[in-house]
Amino acid sequence: MKLPCNRIWVFDFDGTISHLVPEREAAVLDAECRSLLSELADDPSQIVAVISSRCLDDLIGRIDIDNVILAGSSGLEWLIAGTDRLVPDSRAVDRLDRERKHLVPALKRLARIPGAEIEDKMWSAAVHFRHSDSAGRGEVARQLGVLQLLHGVAVHYGPEVAEVQFLVGVSKEIAVKTLIRLNKSRYEGGNLLYAGDDQNDAQAMKWVLAQKGIVYVIGGRIDVPRSHPVDNPTDLARTIRREIGNPSDR
Repeated sequence: MKLPCNRIWVFDFDGTISHLVPEREAAVLDAECRSLLSELADDPSQIVAVISSRCLDDLIGRIDIDNVILAGSSGLEWLIAGTDRLVPDSRAVDRLDRERKHLVPALKRLARIPGAEIEDKMWSAAVHFRHSDSAGRGEVARQLGVLQLLHGVAVHYGPEVAEVQFLVGVSKEIAVKTLIRLNKSRYEGGNLLYAGDDQNDAQAMKWVLAQKGIVYVIGGRIDVPRSHPVDNPTDLARTIRREIGNPSDR
């Protein structure tokens, strides 16, 4: 598989271009991924984006590379060209306020499960259960199932965490489509690449593959047919380099 020179590159952050760590706040951009993204972003024929469930300000503090488009909160917040911010309009904020009134109390009850921790990210919440025993994890899953049934929220599972999306219709698939809409003059069928590692990414990956794009799954935590598996973020950077050569030499 040889990748063309002009491409739209989309990367998840946690577990994809940063190694998974016990404490989420300790996550940093993998050194080889940093080098790869920097070189790709320096090439004006490339579009490079990172889409994460982390809020935008959190993401900005972890990726300080010029010309990389950042999308936080699974695509609700954008930073383009380092200065231009796109944020949800007042109608979305009002919807969020209404949903939080129902969902935050339910999540606080869920936090009473031994070992469960809730990370409120405003537009979503991460339910961490790495410190829960098997009974606790089962109860987390049960209560999240009730939350989905009662409120219709999306719940995406990752390694020892579940992401609860407060607004219906928000997903990384929608974020990728937004990225293409923002760069429609640069998009051609098949010139899209997506790399990710969890259920929130899987939905976007299937859409990318349907557009004849390329998908990398990191760490083997999800099964996406026709994707390319790699072991970890460092392996991802090295694999891409083998496929395209050194970007600075092109």
